[in-house]
Amino acid sequence: MAATIVQPLLLQLLRDDISRHVDHAFVNINGQPQTFPIFKTDVNGMRLTIYIYLDDTVQGNIQSFSLMDSTGNTLAIKPVSVTKVETGLLIAFEFEVKVEVKA
Repeated sequence: MAATIVQPLLLQLLRDDISRHVDHAFVNINGQPQTFPIFKTDVNGMRLTIYIYLDDTVQGNIQSFSLMDSTGNTLAIKPVSVTKVETGLLIAFEFEVKVEVKA
């Protein structure tokens, strides 16, 4: 039986598909979810980094960051315990696409 060889295009399509599904973020601040836009998305090889930025006006105890799709489904959660004060805060979700083929 011949080995399966994954082509780079498949990995690129998978990486880009992740990015297309992320619509916004929920940030749990003082026990209440608040909606934030995606600040920035970077692609470097098979690595996708999605950033959420909380500006100086956002303050409180942050319990989690969640990436959401357009219909409200949670795609990824980053639990944290951060007390945010007046300074801005940048959070990154990093994904790396890897495929392992088993015979």
